[in-house]
Amino acid sequence: MNASNEDQKTKLVSALWELKEALKQHREKGIADVHFVHFNSLLKDENYRKEIISKALLSPVEMIRDAAADAQKFNLSGNLQGGGLEEEIRAAGRSQAEADSKRGRARWWVSGAAVAGLAAMGLVGANLHWLGIATQQRVSGSIYGHKVWSADRAYLLEDRVFVESGATLTIEAGTKVYGALGSALVVTRDGLLNARGTEVEPIVFTSVKPEGERVRGDWGGVVLLGNAPVNTGSGQIEGIAETDPRGAFGGQDVHANCGTLQYVRIEFAGAELSADNELNGLTLGGCGDSTVLRFVQVHMGLDDGIEFFGGTANLKNIVVSRAGDDALDWDRGWQGKGQFIVLQQSAEDGDNAIEADNLKADHDASPRSGPVLSNVTLVGSAAPQAAQRAMTLRRGTGGDFRNFIISGFPLETIDIRDTATAARIDAGELSFDSLLFADPNLQGDYFQSEAGDKDDDGGFDEAAYFRTVSRVAYSPRSVLPQSAYNILNPDFTPPANSPAAQDSAPIPQGEFWDEAANFRGAVRPGNRTNWLSGWTAFPEH
Repeated sequence: MNASNEDQKTKLVSALWELKEALKQHREKGIADVHFVHFNSLLKDENYRKEIISKALLSPVEMIRDAAADAQKFNLSGNLQGGGLEEEIRAAGRSQAEADSKRGRARWWVSGAAVAGLAAMGLVGANLHWLGIATQQRVSGSIYGHKVWSADRAYLLEDRVFVESGATLTIEAGTKVYGALGSALVVTRDGLLNARGTEVEPIVFTSVKPEGERVRGDWGGVVLLGNAPVNTGSGQIEGIAETDPRGAFGGQDVHANCGTLQYVRIEFAGAELSADNELNGLTLGGCGDSTVLRFVQVHMGLDDGIEFFGGTANLKNIVVSRAGDDALDWDRGWQGKGQFIVLQQSAEDGDNAIEADNLKADHDASPRSGPVLSNVTLVGSAAPQAAQRAMTLRRGTGGDFRNFIISGFPLETIDIRDTATAARIDAGELSFDSLLFADPNLQGDYFQSEAGDKDDDGGFDEAAYFRTVSRVAYSPRSVLPQSAYNILNPDFTPPANSPAAQDSAPIPQGEFWDEAANFRGAVRPGNRTNWLSGWTAFPEH
């Protein structure tokens, strides 16, 4: 590429970043059907790039139209990634950051800051490093037999690493695993992962970039595949070619064991593999109820935090913070249990705290999605520009949801979509008990009107229905401390005299459940310390 084209490429990449930021800032006032723009796709996929620019040119928001017009000036095709721009971008970013620091403010709408953002995302070249760690091990390809990753060294995932059929990977407490762009850890459905950290020595999966430069999508994430039932019979996990049998999941064993994740953090994951096809922080396909998921945090993922594709796996003491899309997502007939779950959204990104499906192609497919969740705290951003719902239940999902706190969601609390989902209520397969709705949208509403062409559920009236549900309470103010909305140092503990301490629903019976959790939300009101202490972290970069 000659010097002139290289200069155009730099300017186009900068213009595309500014367009992405403009769309994000005005996602409710601008283009209604584009809530998220995946920047990797803007760079890699010429058709996707043209589609986003053409839609943005029609926006009623001047800032969006201007950003799109700037991007349209450059008639460059093909993949815009790479090309030796990294040093130029870093230099521009340093200069702009120094200037902004002196002025005591931050500016995104300048070319220097835009390219600094690109450098931080690692989308224009990769400078992998080892963060000063003396004992290092690079990992790629396949793992066979029984392998142990010890805490006295660091591990770098260079690409997709597969724990093959019959293999077991054990990760010791305190171990750090770093992911490069395009990497992921995939445990095949006859493999096993044993990752048992402790409260003081959690296992951390994170970006290989240094602290301060890490962003969503720096690497792929963790994928666990198993032989438990899914309502498509079997499936192939997203991001792995249909011809590769290592991506298969699903079977008939409800007790299928995908392994153990305990005191584990997964950070800055969700790398995009193709247009609109990202990995999640933690993906589970067909994992059974012998799988152990306890004390797991997924932080700052580009796509969903945790997604279940069928199976019967259970989860307990779970935190998903600042997911780029949905915090907890399920479909294909997930029938697990969950207790003590915190899902926190930020103003910059995030769609639903919970997005739930049975099956897109057949809303009545069996086994039907129907998890049982108790003691859950859903925290929205309370930002008026954010397009966020607490729960979107659709495509025929069932479920039993009790002892929830839902606070600060700008659109609405719970949206039931599709007639097959509404019908689950009459069938006794979708139920709610002891919900505390707090801090509604700017209009003071907990639900949106769905009259006329907005009707997506056959006339089902959420507001009227929840007035009939046992132990539903409404509060115009948050029942959580203000720090619950703090994205860097949150505290989700309600005060001791909070309504969260009152009128809770009975905990389901069984060995899995902590039946002493007689409160709403994930954290016992008034506790000075709680189960999130010591092992969670909420870094910005």
